Amino acid sequence: MSVINKMLQDLEQRQQPAAVRPNTMAPQPHSNAKAWYLWLALPVVCLVLLAWLWLLPALAQRPLLSAEPGQTLPNQPVLAMATSIKQETATLTAQMVTDNRQLTAIGSAGPAQIVAALNSGPTKAEAATPPGLPATRTQQPLLTVTRPAAVKPQATIEKQHLSAGEQQQNMQLRANASEAAGDTSAAIAIWQQIAAQQPAEPEAYLNLARLWLQQQQMVTARQVLLQARQQGVQSAEINLQLAQLAVRQGQWQQALAFLPDQFELAAEPEYFGFKATVLQQLEQFAAALSWYQRLAQLQPEQARWSLGAALSSEQLGQPLQANQYYQKAWQYRQALSASSHDFIQQRLKATEP
Repeated sequence: MSVINKMLQDLEQRQQPAAVRPNTMAPQPHSNAKAWYLWLALPVVCLVLLAWLWLLPALAQRPLLSAEPGQTLPNQPVLAMATSIKQETATLTAQMVTDNRQLTAIGSAGPAQIVAALNSGPTKAEAATPPGLPATRTQQPLLTVTRPAAVKPQATIEKQHLSAGEQQQNMQLRANASEAAGDTSAAIAIWQQIAAQQPAEPEAYLNLARLWLQQQQMVTARQVLLQARQQGVQSAEINLQLAQLAVRQGQWQQALAFLPDQFELAAEPEYFGFKATVLQQLEQFAAALSWYQRLAQLQPEQARWSLGAALSSEQLGQPLQANQYYQKAWQYRQALSASSHDFIQQRLKATEP
C-alpha cells in the first residue's frame, strides 16, 4: 500500500506543473489596451507632421537683408533660418519623445488615467501652432547698411607772396631757360614783359636787342634800344650798341652822337675806346689821341690802346711819340693778331729816329 501511495503521490506531483502552466500562459488583460493606446497616438503624430509641413512655406517667405551695391553682407537671414529650423526640429523631436513616453504610461495605466491623459493634451489651437514659434508673424524690417562717406583730406596751401624783385628774378630765370632750350620766341616774350614792368631798367632792352640780332633783325633791335633811350634809360651799354649798329650801316657821325662823355672812363673803358676809334675814323685825331692816351694810362697792358695812340700820333706828325707807343704795343702784343704784329714791326722801322 505504501508503494502504491508513493506512486500516486509522484503522479500527482508530475501532474501539478501541467495544471499550473495553462494559468501562466493565459492572455494578459492589458494587451487590448495597448492596441487602443497606439491608435490614440496616431492622430498626435499626424498633427506633428502637419505642423512641420505648415512651417516650410512660412520659412521660405522670410525677407532677405538688403544691401547697397558693391557691399557684401553676412548671410544672417540664412543663418537665422537654419537656426530656427534646427530649434523647431529639436522641439518637435522632444515633443515626439514626450508623446511616446505618454503612450508608454498610458499602456500601464487604467481607463481613468487614459481619459485624463487625453484631456490634458494640447488643444486644437495649440496643436495648430508648433511650440517654439509665435502665433502671429511680424515682418522683420530690412537691414540697410550705409557706407560712410569718404572724407577727403583738405590740404591748406598757403600761397607765398613774392616781392617785385623776386618776381623779376623768377621771370629772368624762365627767359634764360627758354633761350637755353632753343625757344627764342618764348624768351623774347618774357623779356618784353619784364621791360613793360620795369621800363627804367636797361637789362630787358639789352637782352631783347641781343636776341633780335641773333635773328638777324637789326632794325627791330635798334628800335628796342631807341625805346630804352626814350624811356630815359641811362646806360653806356645801350649807347654803345646803338653806335655799333650805326657803324655797321656806315653812319660814323651818327655813331659818335650815341657816345656822349657822360660816363666815367674807369667804369666804361670799352665805351670810350670805341669812341676814340670813331673819332679816328672821322679824322678827329687829336680827340682820338686824347682818349687813347687816357686809356693807355688806365690799362697799360692793353696793347690796342697803345697802338691807337701810335696811329693818331703818326697822323698828327709826331713820329717819335708814335714810335714810343708802337714799342709799348709790341711789349704787350700777346693779345693782338699776327697781322697787327707785322704792322707794328713795319711802323717801328718807319718811325725809328
